[in-house]
Amino acid sequence: MSNPHKKNFRFRYIIDKEFQFKFLAHYSLLFISGVLVTLGFLYWLNQSKFDGGAVFRLRQDAQTIFWKVDNEDAKPGEEKTKFVPRDIYLPDYDHKLNMYTIQRDAVITLSILYLALITVFSIFKSHKMAGPVFSIKRSLTRMANGEPIEKIRIRKGDEFQELVQVLNEVIQKRVQESEKKS
Repeated sequence: MSNPHKKNFRFRYIIDKEFQFKFLAHYSLLFISGVLVTLGFLYWLNQSKFDGGAVFRLRQDAQTIFWKVDNEDAKPGEEKTKFVPRDIYLPDYDHKLNMYTIQRDAVITLSILYLALITVFSIFKSHKMAGPVFSIKRSLTRMANGEPIEKIRIRKGDEFQELVQVLNEVIQKRVQESEKKS
């Protein structure tokens, strides 16, 4: 007895939406809670230990830099280039940038990356659980309805291998009992 949808089923990673999205939500909530605790700790640490951060200010006095220029008046034996001093002024800039702001931005950026990785991992990992659960549910429903059932098949690497093995033994015994009765 062949399932006409079997080809499509093998390559779908969202098999049991409710289970897989609940699985993803639990991992994501755990992760987000960890991020919030981390941000709270960093905020407390910076407020209590580092006096609320630091003020960064660009210097307002002139900075002397040296420009490299060609020396057109060079006599034989003198260098062809010379360095000319020039004063430059940096723009008036005063910005309070505290440690917490720097850390918060880094934590949020990395958290978004980690959350994306957790999402992908959760979908693939839950797929290895949802597939066998789906097959087990289908076989048990058929058994409860008195329909003919087949051996439960799951992929190598799926979870619940031992459970499927035990259920297949039960199915085999049931099939043998029904054959004896007939």
